[in-house]
Amino acid sequence: MPSRRRTRRRRAATPPKLTTLIALLVVLLVVWLYQEGYVDRLIERLTGVAPAVEAPELDEGATPDQPRALEPTVPQPSMAPAAAPAPQDQVETEALRGYAGAWYQVYFTKPRYPEGPATRSGGLDETIAADLDAAQRRIDLVVFDLELQRIADALLRAVQRGVQVRVVADRENMENPDMAALIGQLQAAGITVVLDEREAFMHNKFIVIDDAVVWTGSANLTPNDVYRNNNNMLRVADQRLAQNYRAKAEDLLAGGGGPNGGSVLVDPELTLDGARVATMFAPDDPITARIVERLARARRQVEVMAFAFTSDPIADALLAARERGVAVRVVMESRNVRGSGSEFERLQAGSIDIHGDGNCYIMHHKVIVIDGATVVTGSFNFTRSAQEQNDENVLIVDDLSLAARYGEEFERVYAQALQPTRCG
Repeated sequence: MPSRRRTRRRRAATPPKLTTLIALLVVLLVVWLYQEGYVDRLIERLTGVAPAVEAPELDEGATPDQPRALEPTVPQPSMAPAAAPAPQDQVETEALRGYAGAWYQVYFTKPRYPEGPATRSGGLDETIAADLDAAQRRIDLVVFDLELQRIADALLRAVQRGVQVRVVADRENMENPDMAALIGQLQAAGITVVLDEREAFMHNKFIVIDDAVVWTGSANLTPNDVYRNNNNMLRVADQRLAQNYRAKAEDLLAGGGGPNGGSVLVDPELTLDGARVATMFAPDDPITARIVERLARARRQVEVMAFAFTSDPIADALLAARERGVAVRVVMESRNVRGSGSEFERLQAGSIDIHGDGNCYIMHHKVIVIDGATVVTGSFNFTRSAQEQNDENVLIVDDLSLAARYGEEFERVYAQALQPTRCG
């Protein structure tokens, strides 16, 4: 993702009197307003639908209504073999679909149409809040956006019982009054809050609990991402993986974000119950190069769900895979299909089966499934800025069971792309 510029107020210039110059200035103003995200914010205020554009290269942000509080529930990890989970290891609500494997729990949001505050129950926020309520020593929450009162309340309860809580977020989202209010509550309770000041995104979405549990995936902690948008979150209980994410949290808490530091990984390659798990952080680690390397080894099929896709190297790797006979299917967030630098038309011209998504809100996944065996997931959009400028995290996992779950999610998203849903 090319970096976006922070929103700045500019002084109005005195327009020339010549009609042609006035018309030109109007056109330039409209283009600038679009690039800076003001058009999306106006649409969002009028419709309640979150913008899909990151200005100039695409990400999230919304001003949803506040959810009402409910008692949280969280499924416990299964110790079953790494095959399809037994029925008791599955979670299904109107807002969430979850599965437990031998070493993981994975959750997929289930958007509803239309969606509003009255229907916000049984969602990912309840599940995460329940895990936060189980914390005994420390919570490190590193998120691009935080607008969920349930999550803030769980953090406040943790502080009250003596848990150390630390939060890192992107400062630009403080322009949203919902996030500003929640951050104010946390700060008033003595919680350490670090707001990233850089022009590029602090775009991570991960939580470390008691140096033993990691949550990571595509979901921002907002009502839109939990109840309207297609997202995934992976929960892993492993101290070695937690060490990697704790090291990155420490780096960001100390102001070490962006391209100036080196890799902070403690244990980059892990084996969990037979699954191979690679942790990577951008811009510290070469995520794009690793994805390209994995795509070069694809033999049967590649399935991609992309919120934003402007990366030439990844597009090149998909086209090369298609040339050697690999079945490649891509679903891309429809609002970004025609965006600046989009790879959509290029992939389509290369005979790749690619579609804009069918969620009338936002398809927010950043996922690749390779040969039904490998999953790439995390906060990392398939863009140059995600690699070179933003702070991002990715897991590359070789595990048949997990790949089957993500493959099922792809089929749901793909089917909806062919028959789009109308919000009404």
